Amino acid sequence: MNAKLLLCIAMGVFVAHVAVIMMVFSIQRRMEPPPPAPRPPNFKVAEGEFVDSATGSRIHVQEFTVTTRLAPPGTYKGRPDQPAAD
Repeated sequence: MNAKLLLCIAMGVFVAHVAVIMMVFSIQRRMEPPPPAPRPPNFKVAEGEFVDSATGSRIHVQEFTVTTRLAPPGTYKGRPDQPAAD
């Protein structure tokens, strides 16, 4: 057989295999669930510096706020005579 013909056949088989492998990985990637959305931060900091008009001294105030929700709203079903607070 001719060497060029064997090379063309080998390259055709190689390209066909690469195409099939790429299709399989493309299908698998579409089936994966999307990554979860990032959660908003539950920690906030606020700072302020004020001047006391009576004494003229500076007052530095720092405020920290942490919010935590242990369960999604509506998870707790309390007694029927007392509604659950959201």
